[in-house]
Amino acid sequence: MLNQSVSRRQFLGLASGFAAIAGLGLVGCGGSSTSGTSSAGSSAGSAASSSKDGYTLVKDGTLTVGTAAEYEPFEYMEDGQYKGFDLDLIQDIAKKLGLTVEFANVDFDTIVPGVSSGAKYDVGIGAITVTPERKKEVDFTDSYYMDDQAIVTMKDNADITGDNYKEKLDSADAKIAVQSGSTAEAFAKENFPNAELVPFKNATDCFSALQAGQSVALVTNRSVAAQLVATSFDNEQVVKLISTGEEYAIAVNKDNSGLKDAINKALKELTDDGTVDSLMGQYNIK
Repeated sequence: MLNQSVSRRQFLGLASGFAAIAGLGLVGCGGSSTSGTSSAGSSAGSAASSSKDGYTLVKDGTLTVGTAAEYEPFEYMEDGQYKGFDLDLIQDIAKKLGLTVEFANVDFDTIVPGVSSGAKYDVGIGAITVTPERKKEVDFTDSYYMDDQAIVTMKDNADITGDNYKEKLDSADAKIAVQSGSTAEAFAKENFPNAELVPFKNATDCFSALQAGQSVALVTNRSVAAQLVATSFDNEQVVKLISTGEEYAIAVNKDNSGLKDAINKALKELTDDGTVDSLMGQYNIK
């Protein structure tokens, strides 16, 4: 494995040494354009006042969160409920701020523009990689996780291996499934320019396409690949991990620095008290 298990405490000490990955888009997944409300009622007190606490909100007392809940283990739906490391984390942050949470489950590539508009979502979370391009549209909180890329093939495909994947996939005959707008798509474009990329709205569709023979491989993030191969697509395999050191963070409107500061404070508290590490363990994220 190219990436070792890193606790949140260890990562905060290392994150400043990693540069943002130039030329990559966001990581995440697309979902249906539906919204749902999830209560994150606080023991910390009543809902925050935007004027008192130095930040504005789309809706008083509520943290409106844009996400794309089809990217297990970070964000997904289970029995009509929002689940995942990211979504539990943002609810814990909201509790620290004395806010309830309202999720908007939307296509991934609409999250950052929605945050940037200042009218749709207060924040965006969805395994979003910090990139120079996205930093032009929104601000980002401190990073809370670091991920890499993975190449996945069918187990019975002995033609593509961890040793020859570059040669095999950088071919006009190769079709590679990727999530539209993700860093996986950007990585594949850069590293396999001769291949035909087959874009899908979410990661699960990429795995299904590989299984259906619509592609010979897929590229996705390490943690998502590990989760889906272990649970839903056990006839597929990770043949190669590529260390890219992508940092995930929460997107915040550029004119709402007070909210970014409040989230960073809450994120530090949740890191220091072990909550973040506990969530990583709960969702088997390494």
